[in-house]
Amino acid sequence: MQPVINPIETHSIPRNGSTSEIKHAAKDHGSRLQWIRANLYVPVICDILDGFGYREQAMHHRLRPLDGENCNFVGRARTFRWMETDYVVNEDPYGLEIEAMDALHPEDVVVHSTDSSLTNAPWGELMSTVAKKNGAVGCVCDGLIRDCKKIMSLNFPVFHTGIRPVDSKGRGRVMAYDVPVRCGDVLVHPGELVFADFDGVVVIPKKIENKVLDLAMDKVGKENASRRELMQGRTLREVYDKFGVL
Repeated sequence: MQPVINPIETHSIPRNGSTSEIKHAAKDHGSRLQWIRANLYVPVICDILDGFGYREQAMHHRLRPLDGENCNFVGRARTFRWMETDYVVNEDPYGLEIEAMDALHPEDVVVHSTDSSLTNAPWGELMSTVAKKNGAVGCVCDGLIRDCKKIMSLNFPVFHTGIRPVDSKGRGRVMAYDVPVRCGDVLVHPGELVFADFDGVVVIPKKIENKVLDLAMDKVGKENASRRELMQGRTLREVYDKFGVL
């Protein structure tokens, strides 16, 4: 995907499955993502990324789910680069924000760049409606949101930094989309795998994605075996020495 830049702004499957099962599921991208969502979890992905030396891929803990019962999603990053503004572009008040939303596809995750000024709430009910209609699976907004009860009624999962009822018009503007953005202290590239559950949000770099998923599946299997043996009365030391996971 080529980055889209606003010229106005630039100027101003089962848990004990095998590796072959993951690779088979990968033949259908949607099935693969569903398998990840159902069988893996964010902390185990973080553990595997640590092993590869990627220790900063988990987003900051300020990002929390709007609905703790509906916060598990996995998909490809569609990034929005925001800029704080103090004026309204009368001829096109929302600019690329509308174009970017209409460009969403199935299995996308909307990733908003960090808004440290917290001037506006760019995500609300209508954005959630469009995203869901287009097949997107979630939103990570390192800033503020609004229309929270209505978003929850749509069953569209959103991670956010806070809540405030003010619009983006005249306060913030999308300068570009499908470009690298920093969100939750992680540099997110378009198309990278974004995985979220109640523990938080992690971003998997494309170049090691398959290796990470294979190793995460293997670790989940070892954790399940460890749990069974702990429940049977073995000590943590015995189980750790046998399976090597914690």
